[in-house]
Amino acid sequence: NCSYFKHFTPGETSEIFEVTTQKEYSISAAAIAIFSVGFSIIGTICVLLSFRKKRDYLLKPASMFYTFAG
Repeated sequence: NCSYFKHFTPGETSEIFEVTTQKEYSISAAAIAIFSVGFSIIGTICVLLSFRKKRDYLLKPASMFYTFAG
């Protein structure tokens, strides 16, 4: 059972450390990761459109999307 770890000290009482995962943190971390990937994709699209169609004004929004992704 991996839900707890026992730490034994010689000659003394044992201490039990319970490890529980908090679902709120896991869900928020997944949401942040999805938003980060989305911002990276939008930034890449802006860069590709900028270089292909010679639209330099798309580089500033692309840099902001990459910053938000970080």
